[in-house]
Amino acid sequence: MSACKNKCTVNKCQQIFGWVPVIFILLIVGWSYYAYVYSLCIVQVTSVVAKVFFLIFFHLFLSLFLWSYIKAIVVPPIQPPKQFHLTSSEWEAIHTTADKETNQNTVLGAIVAERNLPVYLSGPDGKIRVCNTCALIKPDRSHHCSTCGVCLLKMDHHCPWTNNCIGFHNHKYFIVFLSWGVIYCFFIICTSASYFADFWRYPDALSVDRFQVLFLFIVAAMFGLCQLGLSSYHMYLVGINLSTLETFHYPRLRGGQPDKTLFNLGIKENFRETFGSRFEMAVLPIFTTPGDGVNWRFRLDHSLQSANLESGSTNSPMLSTAKLS
Repeated sequence: MSACKNKCTVNKCQQIFGWVPVIFILLIVGWSYYAYVYSLCIVQVTSVVAKVFFLIFFHLFLSLFLWSYIKAIVVPPIQPPKQFHLTSSEWEAIHTTADKETNQNTVLGAIVAERNLPVYLSGPDGKIRVCNTCALIKPDRSHHCSTCGVCLLKMDHHCPWTNNCIGFHNHKYFIVFLSWGVIYCFFIICTSASYFADFWRYPDALSVDRFQVLFLFIVAAMFGLCQLGLSSYHMYLVGINLSTLETFHYPRLRGGQPDKTLFNLGIKENFRETFGSRFEMAVLPIFTTPGDGVNWRFRLDHSLQSANLESGSTNSPMLSTAKLS
């Protein structure tokens, strides 16, 4: 009983402290609003045209940044459909087999075939992937998040800055949030650079507002560079159609070898897999990711043709003849 209470207490503490990074980011953004709008635009910018230009684009980029950030935070993970969950009798059959190495996979293979599940990937051991916590057969590209305590479709990683898992449900929102964050920070840097220089050029005319602009420039540069690095890395992963977790263990077909190009459909199709086909919608935090997070297109090449597709599903995996770009 005490162990259960301790576990509940720990979970509650994790839930509370999980919001600390989010609150920190929102406080920084709130302060940046004051420093930019009041300390810079109202107090120091003398040109009316410059003030209007600065304020219009500042609010535009800030709105898009916050919209994307909030969507990445509040959209809940999409969990595997019910047909992937194992019944109590199936779970018992899997764990009471004498030869666990062989029979477990045989039982799982029979379940996959009976339910016609689109499961073509295996774990590092070559077996069908199962989540012992959620008691289900993992759909391709899905993983269990120990922080959230659930399995989610195409899990990328758990992000402390959003206090949420990044996966099929919000991967686009996360990347768009990073991208607009870069634009927001570098807009601040570019428009406050001359006033930042004035701080050092005229040391005798110091004021609280000039210090605000000084720190605004420095903080924007720090966050802008960090977000630029993260955004570039995740854009690279989108370009090769891999999740962050898949870079640690490349996906492998059942009976095949790890293959980092298994989902690589070419850079154009790879970006469509995350952002959709319409550019004007791709840059907005609106869900345009095609598919259902369960069925995935595979690259048709030598590694796929030579792999042993023993899914048992009556449907063949969706193959693409797209060439690498």
